[in-house]
Amino acid sequence: MFLLWSYILYLILATIGATYGLHRYWAHRKGERRVWFEWLSLTCALLIGVYRPIAWVGIHRLHHRHSDTPKDPHSPTYQGFWNVFLSRWKGHIPYRLVRDCVKNNRMKFFQRYGKYLIWPIVILSPLTVLFGYIGIGVLNTAGHSDGPSNHWWINLFAPFEGNHKDHHEGL
Repeated sequence: MFLLWSYILYLILATIGATYGLHRYWAHRKGERRVWFEWLSLTCALLIGVYRPIAWVGIHRLHHRHSDTPKDPHSPTYQGFWNVFLSRWKGHIPYRLVRDCVKNNRMKFFQRYGKYLIWPIVILSPLTVLFGYIGIGVLNTAGHSDGPSNHWWINLFAPFEGNHKDHHEGL
């Protein structure tokens, strides 16, 4: 039962923190700018293991800029399956891609202190962090296995992200 409740909690946190927060609100600049949502989305992202939000946004913006090329940080073809699944991309994120994030005080707070704030979360709620890493890994590998792909089952790991090909074509 604990596993089920941890999974449900993860789905809620991932939806707010990653899907609507980091992905749509921050990386794609969708939605009206509200301070309360910025705090909420960054806190939820931290609770699923994202402790460097500016890097997350920058890597995602690079991904859209260089989709399915050797410079794509989410391409298992070019970066290797395990490097993408484990988010072990070591490239450079151009400042111009994250200038808006670097200027945001809430983003700067989580970027600077996230590496310290993550430890109590790992101790108190390790399953939400584990589910977070698995969800990001599944989305980045399965969602980009042969170019951007749609797979309904990705939603089980990364809520509302299974239509990844549609997302790429809609931008």
